[in-house]
Amino acid sequence: MIGHDKILVDHLSRRAFVYARQSTPAQVLHHRSSTERQIGLAELAAQLGWSDAQIDVVTDDLGQSGRYVENREGFQRLAAEMTMGRVGAVFSLDASRLARSSADWHRLLEIAALTKTLLIDEQSVYDPRDPNDRLVLGMKGTMADFELVWLRQRMDGGRWHLARKGAFRMRPPVGYLYEDDDATALSLDPDEEIQRTVGLLFERYRVAGSSNDVISYFVEHGLRFPSRYGKTVKWVRLNSSRVHHVLTNPIYAGAYVYGRSRGDLILDDGRRRRRVTTLPMSDWKVTIRDAHPAYISWEEFMTNQKRIADNAARHRGDNHAGAAREGRALLQGILLCGHCGARINVRYGGRGGQWTNYCCQKLKFEALTNTACLTVAAKYLEGPIVDLVMRMLTHERLIDATRVIDTIDEQDQALDKQWQLRLERARYDAKRAERQYDACDPENRVVARTLEKRWNQKLTAVEQLEQEYESFKANKRASLSDLDRQRIVQLAADVPRLWRAASTTDRDRKLLLRSLIKDVTVRKIDVPRSALRLQLLWHSGAVTSLEIDLTRPRKRGPVPYEVLETRAAVAHGALSAL
Repeated sequence: MIGHDKILVDHLSRRAFVYARQSTPAQVLHHRSSTERQIGLAELAAQLGWSDAQIDVVTDDLGQSGRYVENREGFQRLAAEMTMGRVGAVFSLDASRLARSSADWHRLLEIAALTKTLLIDEQSVYDPRDPNDRLVLGMKGTMADFELVWLRQRMDGGRWHLARKGAFRMRPPVGYLYEDDDATALSLDPDEEIQRTVGLLFERYRVAGSSNDVISYFVEHGLRFPSRYGKTVKWVRLNSSRVHHVLTNPIYAGAYVYGRSRGDLILDDGRRRRRVTTLPMSDWKVTIRDAHPAYISWEEFMTNQKRIADNAARHRGDNHAGAAREGRALLQGILLCGHCGARINVRYGGRGGQWTNYCCQKLKFEALTNTACLTVAAKYLEGPIVDLVMRMLTHERLIDATRVIDTIDEQDQALDKQWQLRLERARYDAKRAERQYDACDPENRVVARTLEKRWNQKLTAVEQLEQEYESFKANKRASLSDLDRQRIVQLAADVPRLWRAASTTDRDRKLLLRSLIKDVTVRKIDVPRSALRLQLLWHSGAVTSLEIDLTRPRKRGPVPYEVLETRAAVAHGALSAL
């Protein structure tokens, strides 16, 4: 061996460490020859003069990456022993076994030079105190470090090449499958129940407008959502993370997207950690529209993203509306301050929240002023705005009652179809278990008992599901008669009465207002009189101006004919703009 004359008596008096490492558990299982070669260096240590009692074979790091020293207990123990001067030589197959990081490798060389420790591989003995050996060891460490960069660049290049063509296969989300092992385009899951469940999630979000409403709907009607584990599908309870994953995944809009996230290496509490950051849509590297069948259109996907952003919980500095909540403030989330442009917050006070105020304190929080931009009681704002909306709704019949009835019928049919599919699946599983039992040799009781038990379990599941379905049908609302339809039409025509109905919640009223009004800008003026100047921006893009007098309370008595005529003209002008 080259350089064996560098081994001195002082080195032989100390211990020899044989360090073995494989990067992954799969390499440990399938690349056993490499492990055997590394452990076999113990024989080389014995040939060079170390006794068996002095040779310590370190196998703690088999299956651990050499990129960092974290989680490598064997390497840390070796470094600690070297620091205390107890190691005469370290045996490894090559530099990459000890470290894949140049920083860790040169730190190890520094310790070895200070403690007079030799580094030995199959070909040569290196003394880190010798300048030539140190140069060679440094080059080997740099090559081992950059070898990972080369491998990663080649692998990333191959992935991006396929991704730009839409041919790089990713794990398909629930509701999609690859038709075969060679297919690159996704297709809808052939399971009709899975398709309808995913479609029902999008339909409920389209109607309800929030993730919590979708989850409540599934729980209320005893519905489950599919979750795929490899080739196995499990039906689990729907939760907010699953809803968010489905709604924000562009695959359901028929788009092939690659590069939606980025991994960065950060230092967290003195330890290296990989952080995954979700990128905005503008930074997606690959977006191919209409790449496969879709559950929703791309336009609906974009609308959902905007709605999710608007429904997010508001924090200081945010300027989105937030979700419609259960409080009594009907204009929550749609009021804008005409002075600073921020969203106006809601303040409840008094015993049991007797009074409601709208207040903007953005400039005060930013120490730009000593007073709030605006503070106004809800009773001054809500009444005039609701009156205007009610006039528009009643005059132009903006609510289409027949469409409401059709939507209700479609929802009932979708729910019943969902239950029918669940029953069909359970009965199929029971029939399949029966066929397996019938095909078994009766004399083979070991197998027959297992198949019989499985068959009984499937039959029990069918019976339980049928009972749940009967309970569902018993609690389901009865079909609408012609008289019921006429009453619904009358209710839809009398929106003010619906607005005041006890069954209509404040949240329902907020949703009704938000479906028509995008936002309302409020500014307080003092000249020529104390008043609130409002600008209502409708979703159609039209703007309606309104002033509310603050000098005297609003009268509740009969309204003069001239005032009614003026109001009608204002409403007609606003409707024409819409």
